[in-house]
Amino acid sequence: MIDGKIPPQAIDLEEAILGAILLEKNAINEICDILTPQMFYKDTHSMIYECMLYLNSTSNPIDLLTVSEQLRKNSELEKCGGVYYLSSLTDKIASSANIEYHSRIVIQKYMQREIIRISSESIKDAYEDTIDVFDLLDSITTSFMAIDELKGTNIKNLKQIKE
Repeated sequence: MIDGKIPPQAIDLEEAILGAILLEKNAINEICDILTPQMFYKDTHSMIYECMLYLNSTSNPIDLLTVSEQLRKNSELEKCGGVYYLSSLTDKIASSANIEYHSRIVIQKYMQREIIRISSESIKDAYEDTIDVFDLLDSITTSFMAIDELKGTNIKNLKQIKE
């Protein structure tokens, strides 16, 4: 929580994305170039997605058994809620038809959280007399440009996805 407010998030969509990847073998290929593990709000979802990316990069199938086995090898299965939680992810989605749309919303929530984080740090640093104002301005600009780069050509806006 930041200033008594819950950061922007879309946990239900994170679950839908992970469930869609577990259900359909090619679903991850639609989003692996635009969605990174750190964009997930929940750490457990980030770990699961990172495991899925690893399996995909090593040309291994992605399903409930392979993901749970890889998480077990990484000693992360229980941290992620166990096999029961993984299997419950598939109950939340019928297909991967909207995975790109769902990913776009998760990315937007991540961008909002990053804007809040950078802004909060910038305000705190602006009160410090020991920090050079020009260095601070350069740092803020660089941080916001990194967020702006997320809008790159790989990420379509919602209108493009609907079409």
